[in-house]
Amino acid sequence: MNTNHDRFEELHTSQEELLHQSAGKESHKIPFCCVISIPYGFEVISNYQPKIMYHLGCLATVEETCRKTVQVDDCGNAEVDLHVLKAKGCVPFIANIVVKPTCEQKGCSAKPHIKEIAISCQNSVCVDLILNCSVDSSQHIHLNCNNVVVCDLQMTPIKEACQHVKIKGNFQFLSV
Repeated sequence: MNTNHDRFEELHTSQEELLHQSAGKESHKIPFCCVISIPYGFEVISNYQPKIMYHLGCLATVEETCRKTVQVDDCGNAEVDLHVLKAKGCVPFIANIVVKPTCEQKGCSAKPHIKEIAISCQNSVCVDLILNCSVDSSQHIHLNCNNVVVCDLQMTPIKEACQHVKIKGNFQFLSV
């Protein structure tokens, strides 16, 4: 026999599934970008992919609890505790690209026969991201390089005359 309590539990389960589904992979992405100024007399090596390093030491997961009113069939409104797992903090990063002199005869290097060098930009991204919502308490998740990864990394010239390149992409939070 289905009691009001059973319907209440079913409602919570379906809401939890809905919240989990609505927090899809796209919503677990945090965009980043920085701009590199290319010095006069240098050009970006065309087939080179940008590199990025990032630091997760300023990022943590926290659980926040809030009261949520839900509608229960044949019972009216009921308040439940909703546990929200968030990633909070910042992610500092450095991105680099490789350049070479536009005119090889005019380009000099402290090391003979080396005509390429990496130049970089740096920035930091603030994060306040909902990872999961549940009526149950969430388990602690340690954020690391396996579950916070870089995706969609691109290098785009801003203006050829200005000699600037934009490095952009996303930090993606996997399976959290």
